[in-house]
Amino acid sequence: MVRHMSKIFGIGWAKTGTTTLGKCFETLGFVHQSQRLDLVKDLAKGDLSRIMALAKEKETFEDWPWIIVYQELDKAFPGSRFVLTQRDTANWLRSYENMLRRQGEASEELNEIRRTLYGLPLPHVTEAQLIERYEKHNQDVSAYFRGRPAALLVVDWERGHGWKELCGFLNRDILTVPFPHANRGDYAPAH
Repeated sequence: MVRHMSKIFGIGWAKTGTTTLGKCFETLGFVHQSQRLDLVKDLAKGDLSRIMALAKEKETFEDWPWIIVYQELDKAFPGSRFVLTQRDTANWLRSYENMLRRQGEASEELNEIRRTLYGLPLPHVTEAQLIERYEKHNQDVSAYFRGRPAALLVVDWERGHGWKELCGFLNRDILTVPFPHANRGDYAPAH
C-alpha cells in the first residue's frame, strides 16, 4: 500500500459549523478543499477515484462528500485526523430548515444529490427522519473512532470550542486571531 501524507478531514454533518472549520483550516495555512457536490454522482456509482485523487492534492477538507466517506479516507490516508463538528440537535434542525427555506424549492438534480448523501427520500422527508440521520452519523463516527482519541476531535462551536481545541488537536500553537465563526444563520423570530 502506498502511504500518503496524512490529511485532516472535517466530517461533521452539514450545518454544524463546517464552513467555520474550513475557515479555520485556511487561517492555519492549509491547502484546503470544501464542498464538492459534483463528486456526488461518482458516489452514487460507487466510484471513489476522483474523490481520492482530489484528496491526494489537498491537505484539509470539510463538508460533502468527505463527510460520508470518512472510513474509506481513513484507510487510504493512514495517520490522518478527523474533526467531527456537532451542535445541539434542535439547533441543527432549525439551521437546516432555515437553509432550505432560504434556498427555496430545490431542483430535481439537487434533490437527487441530497438523496444520495442523506439516504433519505428528499424532498419528502420528516423532521424525525432528518434528526435520526444526523444523530446516526454522529454515533457512527464516534463508534468507528472509539479507542483512537488521537484520530478524532469532536467540537461544538456553540459550546465555546475554538482555537484551543483545534490547535491542540493539530499540535499547532493556539492562534490569537479572532475565531472565524462563518455562515451564521439569519433566523426570523420564533412566533
